[in-house]
Amino acid sequence: MGDSHCEEKPVCSMCYVDYPNRKVFVRGLCEATYFDTEYFLNIGEDGRVMFLGYLNSVVFYNETLDEWHWFDRRYNQSWAVSASGLDSMLLGVNIFDFKNLKQDPCFKDGESTLRKIKFTTCVENQFTCNDGECIDIEQRCDQTPNCLDGSDEDNCRMIFQKDNYKKTVAPFRFDEKTQKVNPVSVNISILIKDILQIKEIDHTYTLKYAMIMEWYDYRLTYYNLKKTRSANALAATEIERIWIPFIVFENTEKNEATVSTTNTEVTITREGNFSITDNSIMEEINLFQGEDNRITFQEVYSKIFKCEYKLQLYPFDTQVCTVQIRVRELEKATINIIPDLIFMEGDTVLTQYIVPHWSLSYVNESAPDQGINMIIILQRRLINEIMTTYLPTTLILIIVYATNFFKPFFFEAVVTVNLTSLLVLTTLFISVSGSLPPTAYVKMVDAWLLFAQSVPFVEVLLHTFIDSMRLEERTVNHHGKSLQTKGKDKKINGNPSKILPWIDEQPKDAFYSKSTNVINPMLIARDEKAELNARKEYYESLTNSDYWIRIGEIIGKVMIPFVFLTFAAIYWGYGLSYFLATY
Repeated sequence: MGDSHCEEKPVCSMCYVDYPNRKVFVRGLCEATYFDTEYFLNIGEDGRVMFLGYLNSVVFYNETLDEWHWFDRRYNQSWAVSASGLDSMLLGVNIFDFKNLKQDPCFKDGESTLRKIKFTTCVENQFTCNDGECIDIEQRCDQTPNCLDGSDEDNCRMIFQKDNYKKTVAPFRFDEKTQKVNPVSVNISILIKDILQIKEIDHTYTLKYAMIMEWYDYRLTYYNLKKTRSANALAATEIERIWIPFIVFENTEKNEATVSTTNTEVTITREGNFSITDNSIMEEINLFQGEDNRITFQEVYSKIFKCEYKLQLYPFDTQVCTVQIRVRELEKATINIIPDLIFMEGDTVLTQYIVPHWSLSYVNESAPDQGINMIIILQRRLINEIMTTYLPTTLILIIVYATNFFKPFFFEAVVTVNLTSLLVLTTLFISVSGSLPPTAYVKMVDAWLLFAQSVPFVEVLLHTFIDSMRLEERTVNHHGKSLQTKGKDKKINGNPSKILPWIDEQPKDAFYSKSTNVINPMLIARDEKAELNARKEYYESLTNSDYWIRIGEIIGKVMIPFVFLTFAAIYWGYGLSYFLATY
């Protein structure tokens, strides 16, 4: 049979190629082994498949025993055996028994002689599946089986720790030169999800938020980190093994702190370069150092925080509530918390407040160890108070003012309307005060309601005084019926008709006023001096009654609304100037 080119035959037993034969690498042997770790595939003249090491080792298939033999030509009486089949070509993961080795430095007395060894043709940045298939190492542990046998998703641990790792100790460093501790820096960010409840009476508010902490732990080594942070999430068992900052929320009732739960997310951000495990490790692993790759902790909390509500300017007030974030006293030397970012995800328009501003900053820039504060500004929505307090009181006061125009006949109705208005305003005052925390100071809403209560009170006194000035007989309303009131008896000095026969022909008002109780005929005396004195007495008497009625009407119709409008202008001007200037 003559020689022929491989291209001309569908099957050929052996071909010559003009490029180097592909190497076969061995992984899983200790560094001190006397076996070679690099081999070439070779087929002997008798057709037997064997792997020839670079120096002295040989691996061949013993067809008689149906097993692979691995020996070093320097130690012919020492070999290892694998029961893998010939069709596997020994590629991938195989179990070898090294019990026949003599003086092998990789095994200690009493140690199991069975070991998994990987023969692979994969190159750098590739992962060898258990069956010998090569895939991109980035596909290792990506939650999707990429090997035909699915072995790329086996043993997917993320972190490696030394035996002396202590999860209760922060990863600080000690500077030998300066003999000082360099604390670990922990960046803190807050994502505000919702303000669940505001209780002014209890001086508390309930906040739902996500706490995000970021730091580096140089004591850890990470395996096969992915470029996407979400793909580098630690398992719950791994989270329990690493150090997590213990941060205290100081303005909670029991000084609650950051704790990990079943919902805790801890991820690693791939930032630094990586190295590849050497051949003594069976699996190809990209190693990332902890000092170059950031740990991110995220947990959602719902906590009740204390907030001192300052209500002097209520309802024009703006409240400043905080979340006080602190480090325990014993860890202040080893942990340095740094305010980073703050985001608002929830609604900024609440039932009673709007949230115009939020921030995250140091308590004291010059003393970072005092901690940081998250500040939330709560600005009250005026429309609710306008609709429930100010508008009703204004309408009531308008009704009170309208009583100044009732006729004297309705004096009883005037008093009833004012007293009823006073009662309603008092009830409103008690209701508003009961909805707010008790304070030793007077709030602006208190000033408004107290002033409003004083108006009907003054009106009652004023109308009572005016009515007392009316001395003539008249008919008044009394519980829906007309009632005739009696004025004081009129005293007449002599009989005016006899003294002055034509007096009956004169208008009655020429001799006496409604407000006087004496009719003086000397008003028209022939004696000029007597007439002058009589007229003077008449006008004085007239002034003492009608003058005060007129003054009372001016106070009720002009002065009281003037005082109210002036008070309202000053009140709202001051309140709105503070309200609009705050934020």
